[in-house]
Amino acid sequence: MAEEVGAGGGGEDSLAARELESAKNSPALEEEHRQVTKGKVRTRFPPEPNGYLHIGHAKSMHMNFHLAFEKLGVPEDMRETVFRYDDTNPEAESQEYIDSLREDVEWLGWTPAQTTFTSDYFDQLYDLAVRLIRADKAYVCHQTGEQISKSRSIAKEKAVNPHFEGDPNSPWRDRPIEESLRLFEDMRLGKFKENEATLRMKMDMSSPNFNMYDQVAYRIKFIPHPHAGDTWVVYPTYDFTHCIIDSLEHIDYSICTLEFETRRESYYWVLEALDLYRPKVYEFSRLNITYTVLSKRKLLKLVKAKWVAGWDDPRMPTIKGLRRRGYTADILNAFCKDIGVTRNENIIQYERLQHWARTILNETAKRAMGVQDPILVTISNLEEPVKLESPDFPFAPERGSHSIVLTPKIYIDASDFREDDSKDYFGLAPGKSAILKYAFPVCVNEVLYNDTGDVVELKVTADKDGSSPKPKGAITWVSAVPDNVVSAEFRLYNHLFTVECPGVDTWEAELNPLSLEVKAQGLIDTSVLTVNGQLPSVFTTFQLERVGYFTVDPDTTSAKLVLNRVVTLKESSVKKDVSTGADGKGRSRKEEQARQLLEKEARKNLDPKDMFQAETDKYSAFDEDGIPTKDVEGILLSKSLVKKLKKEWEKQKRLFDSNRK
Repeated sequence: MAEEVGAGGGGEDSLAARELESAKNSPALEEEHRQVTKGKVRTRFPPEPNGYLHIGHAKSMHMNFHLAFEKLGVPEDMRETVFRYDDTNPEAESQEYIDSLREDVEWLGWTPAQTTFTSDYFDQLYDLAVRLIRADKAYVCHQTGEQISKSRSIAKEKAVNPHFEGDPNSPWRDRPIEESLRLFEDMRLGKFKENEATLRMKMDMSSPNFNMYDQVAYRIKFIPHPHAGDTWVVYPTYDFTHCIIDSLEHIDYSICTLEFETRRESYYWVLEALDLYRPKVYEFSRLNITYTVLSKRKLLKLVKAKWVAGWDDPRMPTIKGLRRRGYTADILNAFCKDIGVTRNENIIQYERLQHWARTILNETAKRAMGVQDPILVTISNLEEPVKLESPDFPFAPERGSHSIVLTPKIYIDASDFREDDSKDYFGLAPGKSAILKYAFPVCVNEVLYNDTGDVVELKVTADKDGSSPKPKGAITWVSAVPDNVVSAEFRLYNHLFTVECPGVDTWEAELNPLSLEVKAQGLIDTSVLTVNGQLPSVFTTFQLERVGYFTVDPDTTSAKLVLNRVVTLKESSVKKDVSTGADGKGRSRKEEQARQLLEKEARKNLDPKDMFQAETDKYSAFDEDGIPTKDVEGILLSKSLVKKLKKEWEKQKRLFDSNRK
């Protein structure tokens, strides 16, 4: 298990982190909090409905709904978790995502004490913004995106060198309070165009923390909101709302990932300025797992570029994709419990997740026999069908069994026959025997081929009385009689990437072209059917003996059973976590050279119009060439940044064009 910070019910110190003077509550605020919560401890899970949840969010849910309380030693009847839609960016959010988030939380088994929307607080947030203006702690600003960026650059330089020339402050920072109040109301009434005005908080332009450089609290967006409708044309930012809603909902512990650690100062600045209750803040490292990516931008690109079939593709690390693959809620929650939380950056081996799949499915998945690549076998000395019993769970016969029928003609899997035998191979080969599982040994007497030289049939003799030496190998089989088998398409999923740690810039070149193999002519025994003879329901999981675990895919129809491989039976040893850094430590020089070559080759086929389009976590608007023009909050990019992006675009265009000559 990963080293946990203060695990084991250690009280408040279990979730202690960097303290600030501004984080302290007055006795009056503490008493107000106690009156509201009645002594219960509250956490919250606040995803933005701008995409699908992934396995990293499963870790966050486990922390906020369960593990945090365990660390704090909170009795179960004193725990409350708020599920909040952090919906302040109408451009990126939709009802589709809202519904998806709710479904995933419910499916993972978490029950919120209440479900809220940040947008439900828009009236209160606006009033609190007005209160900041009246206290001379916010002002309406007309700086462009480029000017704000330049001002912040100056502030950053002056934090290091006080003698650095330049004024980091907005020219509107000291405008009269009444003027800002009137202009903020004009913003609300739609009298300004987008990007003509913002409301900025008067924080600390001399701070060494860039998050204190007069953050934007409100911006103008003439876009309807998926939950709030078309009432508003000004929308609050994450930095303004996040801390306030935590306070209004009287959250005890605001738990997030480490990239938000530098926002601690700004979080408490807002609450101190408004004299609101201050929750405790704790950060932990985000989940990194081998052979996949968890960036929303990259996942979106995988979908748009059709590397995968959608957000619920079984190769995706989304909750929907993992569920379709066959990973149950119990598996994901056991995995999250196993890895725990830490404040150290690390990478978790994918084998850890597979370990829990095997452990849990071994106890829950009934056994069946099937073949993916059928080869016909004729048992020459078997005149009549033989009815046999196969245990549902071989380790617990008392849990039941099912009937299978051994007929004179059966199918085995192509992997269980070789024309060239070897000492370490225990399947069938010419003149060699193997046991038909739950039956008796058979020996290959003759091999039949088609016109192209492929093996199409084996003639075998059964050792029904056990007179010959017992073979070491046992193979699975199914009857060749149609009434005894079900046709099935087997989808064999492998890692989405060819390397453990996909590179920041080379990840597309490292996608695995063999991440999906389809066996369309498979067969499985009829024990998988329901008592009424119907195909099993979607997400029913079986163990295909000697092969792996398979779950019924939603693509299944009355005419076709589709099975997804969850995981193979063979378990790799669970490896230790691998520390990593941005420079790709842990890779050999040869690997790095190979990565660079793959990256270059991949970039040759990337149309420059597409190179920025998937980066929706950075940009919200683009020109006709695909060059970004606005940031994620809809603010125009600075001229210097646009110039830099255009240079990158031109470089890519030259590479792209040269590849087509």
